[in-house]
Amino acid sequence: MGPIDHHPRMAGRRLLLFVVLLIAIGAVASATVPREEPAPVRRPESAPTVPSPGTPAARVVEARLPGRRDVRATVGDIVRIEVAHDAADVVQVLALGVSEPVEPGIAAQLVFDADRAGRFAVTLRDAQRRVGTIDVREAG
Repeated sequence: MGPIDHHPRMAGRRLLLFVVLLIAIGAVASATVPREEPAPVRRPESAPTVPSPGTPAARVVEARLPGRRDVRATVGDIVRIEVAHDAADVVQVLALGVSEPVEPGIAAQLVFDADRAGRFAVTLRDAQRRVGTIDVREAG
């Protein structure tokens, strides 16, 4: 009985050693990779913010599009626009960086602060169609 008889045992030991080394390398790699921190949970404030006396409360402008008239607002207003469409699309106001999906039977709800004056097109991205205009004027 020579060294050839022990060859199958050596192959098994080498395979076992290889598996153990792979597990060890995986454990070291896992321990050294930085972990992502979960996003902090934002809790609602306990009390609503109350404007100081002398500061007028923001006016809320509500409208539905498509419509016959422009949506008119003043700088400082909160604008809420409901947009209905008969196909899945995205309603957007590119100049203001506002967009929301719309589907048949589910209107898009655009809500934003009118923080600058101007005329802003409300469009359907996929249909490439204007459904209205928001006209924001300076306060005063």
